[in-house]
Amino acid sequence: MSHTSLTLFKQHVRADDFADDDAYLQQCLDAAEQQVVTATNRTLDELLALGPDGQSLPAPLTQAVLLVGGSLYDHRENDAPQQYTEIPWGAAAIIKQYRRLCVQDQ
Repeated sequence: MSHTSLTLFKQHVRADDFADDDAYLQQCLDAAEQQVVTATNRTLDELLALGPDGQSLPAPLTQAVLLVGGSLYDHRENDAPQQYTEIPWGAAAIIKQYRRLCVQDQ
């Protein structure tokens, strides 16, 4: 379960007037959060600790999750007529601010 609300995500993708896609929207949201966390080379707990209350993602990372999730929702199939990058450029710019450059040994 993601730390970004489904209600906010539905507003972001303009699907807030119906509930037919809720399960798929939640799947996109969960996958997007995992993709953002992975791209930072940090753990979810580390990122949550950076949030305003220590239990939620910082606002810029929430926005990155929305951007990645929106891209996943809009481009459901892998046969788009134009080439898409792995992470949308706007989200990548946000993630870059939080990215750990070297992974520490555990």
